Amino acid sequence: MQFPIVIELRRSRLLLCALFVLHALAALGVCLAEWSESLFWVAPGALLFLLLNGVHTGTNYLRQQPQALWLYADGTLGLVFVDAPQPLVAALRPGVLALPWICVFSWRFLEETPAAGASPVARRGALTLLPDSVDANALRRLRLWLKLTGTGSRT
Repeated sequence: MQFPIVIELRRSRLLLCALFVLHALAALGVCLAEWSESLFWVAPGALLFLLLNGVHTGTNYLRQQPQALWLYADGTLGLVFVDAPQPLVAALRPGVLALPWICVFSWRFLEETPAAGASPVARRGALTLLPDSVDANALRRLRLWLKLTGTGSRT
């Protein structure tokens, strides 16, 4: 394998649809539940909570996500954002899930502050990759990299 391995990312339509469907099913469950007269006031609160949760989830989905991943031989990865001229180096956190149909991992930046000129990003984050967000060959290389670096809990 030649390093760094560059993996281009795109937004997952499957993930967006799954988030929408799950929030809609939860709202339907709240509406169809039989509430006793003493707890009838809970239903509007639960619907408001679901609405706010859906807005928060959608905002997190649409916020700035990495455009590409650079996988290095030493087990670190680079996250390329739209406004960042260079990849921001990060380390994987424990608890990586790498399966043929989904890959979930969390990361934290190794530097205290991102590179100069980079947009403000969180010091840590998580990424969920489904087959429609990554090329199939790139997803295979990512799973293999996780296995070789020893950070994958299930590979």
